Amino acid sequence: MYDAELMAVATGAAGTLVAAIATSGAEQIRQKVAHFFRRATPDQQRAAAQAVDDTAAALASPSPEARALAATAWTQLIARYIDEHRDSMNEVGELAVAAPPASKVWNQHNTGTGTFIGGDVHGGMTVNYGGASDGGH
Repeated sequence: MYDAELMAVATGAAGTLVAAIATSGAEQIRQKVAHFFRRATPDQQRAAAQAVDDTAAALASPSPEARALAATAWTQLIARYIDEHRDSMNEVGELAVAAPPASKVWNQHNTGTGTFIGGDVHGGMTVNYGGASDGGH
């Protein structure tokens, strides 16, 4: 049986992980899972990778219990791993951080004459909402 702190951490991480798979998709979360379980045995690593796919498949079904069942499975998987690798308790926060939303990009190109402050305006503007900057280009 696992201690209360370990179970609280595992349960929180599992719930957030399932939510991240539901919103961002399995491919976005797969690398985080692989990094977290990097000290696991090959069988445990395969189980974690399979759990990502199983969770994505379960969440695609109309079953209302799918999310709860997936969270329970992840809780057990994470708790077992943390119990064997206690130093991973410090890293579980990285696993539980949801992936950032995809950026939205709008482009606007201005051309024209008329009443513009400072004269004619030629050029454009790109708004990258929620994403990384392209370095000011």
